[in-house]
Amino acid sequence: MNLKEGIKIFDHHLKDLKNQIKINTGVIPIDEVKTEVEYYSNAYLPDANWRELTDSEFKKVSTAKTESKIFNTLGIGEIPENLEDLFKELKFEECQSLFDVQPKFKDNEKLTLKINNEINEFLNQKSEDQNYKFHRITRCMPDMHTTTFHFLNKEHIRYTGLHIDKSTYFTPNTAYKSDNRISINISMEPRYLYFVNLTLKQIYRDVQKLDPENITSENIVEKFFALYPNYPVMRLEIKPYQYYIAPTDNFIHDGSTLGNKNFDITMVYVGMFNKY
Repeated sequence: MNLKEGIKIFDHHLKDLKNQIKINTGVIPIDEVKTEVEYYSNAYLPDANWRELTDSEFKKVSTAKTESKIFNTLGIGEIPENLEDLFKELKFEECQSLFDVQPKFKDNEKLTLKINNEINEFLNQKSEDQNYKFHRITRCMPDMHTTTFHFLNKEHIRYTGLHIDKSTYFTPNTAYKSDNRISINISMEPRYLYFVNLTLKQIYRDVQKLDPENITSENIVEKFFALYPNYPVMRLEIKPYQYYIAPTDNFIHDGSTLGNKNFDITMVYVGMFNKY
């Protein structure tokens, strides 16, 4: 299945966006992947056949339109230098485990207050109505195929693989009405955003052609990959102190720390971010 036009990437004054994007040849069901962590039995992961984009492919997945709609736009940029410097003062490199991350904020109250003030000023520039709220600080292990998991109980977790978020109730045809989110990489290494560059409406139409029965937001990802395993996945590099703004209810995605050696730490806010 050839790459289509759908979700577009808008970069906020990055030097060379094209070099931060790779494309592959599709997905693999989890039972064909060697991994030491437990995934849901219906999970899918990107295959490892990554390559650079051609010029025509880059044209399909990028946009220079500053007034793009939030439901089909993925923004990427760098946070201000003064905010980057404040995060560096927290010295996350000293953390010996993921449990050491949160105390860095609690033990540095004055610094954390400065960060909150600066980050709110930054986020106000990204949300026209200043309609957003803090979601969480995510902490992930290095060298993980994907990063999203659910707790089964207090001791056990299960990874989801490529998925759509479900921040509220929606159908495949109403997902475009959802808010989006901003995720800021405040760790020491790049992390990666895997995504399929199609909106949920586009995916719904493709699934409906071959399997029209009972398509819901709960099963649409599995149905799509079962029918179109060769549709390419994109891999967007998010460098330290870069952010992305994405409609995570409206496209298939996941994070990755594959190849990293240090803990992955991101700060996430949800809301209406329409200034990329």
